[in-house]
Amino acid sequence: MPELSGHGVARALTSLVIVILLGMSSVPTMLDAPAIRATEPSSPEANIVTWNVGDIWEYDIELDAVILVEDSPDLSGSTLDIITGDASILVASVTTYNVSGHWVPAYRLEIDASGQGDGRFPEPNTGIFASGELIVTYHETRWVRASDLAIIHRAQSIDLDFDAFGIWTTGIADFTHTHEYDPPIEVYDFPMRINETWNTVSTRTQIWSGNGGPIALNSEPEIGEEVTLYNITEIGGSPATYSGCEESYHIWWNNTNGDLLEDHWWCPAVRNDVYWWTDDIALGGVDAKFWLTSHTPGSPSDVTVQIEPSTASLNQMLNITITGTDDEMGTLWHHENTYDFTLVNGTATLQIPANNRMDDTPTSIDWGTHGILACLDPDGIAMICGASTLTLEGSAIGGLLRQDAIDRAPLVLDVGHQTALRLGLSFRF
Repeated sequence: MPELSGHGVARALTSLVIVILLGMSSVPTMLDAPAIRATEPSSPEANIVTWNVGDIWEYDIELDAVILVEDSPDLSGSTLDIITGDASILVASVTTYNVSGHWVPAYRLEIDASGQGDGRFPEPNTGIFASGELIVTYHETRWVRASDLAIIHRAQSIDLDFDAFGIWTTGIADFTHTHEYDPPIEVYDFPMRINETWNTVSTRTQIWSGNGGPIALNSEPEIGEEVTLYNITEIGGSPATYSGCEESYHIWWNNTNGDLLEDHWWCPAVRNDVYWWTDDIALGGVDAKFWLTSHTPGSPSDVTVQIEPSTASLNQMLNITITGTDDEMGTLWHHENTYDFTLVNGTATLQIPANNRMDDTPTSIDWGTHGILACLDPDGIAMICGASTLTLEGSAIGGLLRQDAIDRAPLVLDVGHQTALRLGLSFRF
């Protein structure tokens, strides 16, 4: 039997899922049931959100950096307790960013964190051990695509110092680590539903510079393809127990070996994660936990986008209604396609084609989900945007298949998830 290429296996797997769904939809009782309508989903959804300049989320953090001590010959005999501190995420700008040659709206996030943990380290000149605190300072600039919150670029700076209770202070590490993702990684596949599974394939380029101390830094850029699988396992309260986030979406990130990479709880009420855990905070496998403590919105956007129909067949014409401040001018984005508008009496209407573009995270129940954005001041750094998600169905019976698949998601998506784990491939062409 001839060996299939990666894309050939992906096409075969996608076809298999579609065949399974078509088989289900052929059951007469399902096709005849009047309750099956794509416009009335049977499970709650978390839809696309917009951020504004000045939005701030603050977190308590906890880092388990013992591996730094255990894996470093230079720190043999040292000890380190859990590091605790706080972090903040600030939306610093909303502007356009060049993604694969196309300028699209994106958020620039500035992430700052600091923490301290008791430890016992050797003095660098004498080798005499002293007790004190390991001080961690972290900064990250992150670019996020506004249409789906996919991560485009990250630039991290990490500084580690040891303070022997004021007797002496020594620097342990001070370095930067940048990540570029092509295509951007869509870590939230809006609209999100329980049991939904998707995966991303992206080429990540990593570059290190500076002094890694006990952390071995690669001297050359590292470029490799990465496959990440995502699964929304439940809707409920997170470990953060933040008010208003009792119905958060629990998302697991796995690699193709089945290892858990990150554990996130998305809270629609605060438009961000209320809690998350990662096994690598850019410190060579250091675990980190974040609990939301406060959310301070910036100036709210009064721009809204309505799509009719919001679930469309391929190449269908769409009616877009934009509302906002009277006489304001702006730009509508559908992928890299742009349409200018003026709000007359606070409203603008446009008719645009849905096109037939599959997204980077198609699932067994949709051809693609694409965020459509309407932004004021499109040439500025503090654009005010509204957004809505367009779902593309691959056929005339797409709505029936979609609702049928949602009802059967706990079984079908688990099969697809396990199959993808074995193959290690994305449903991409």
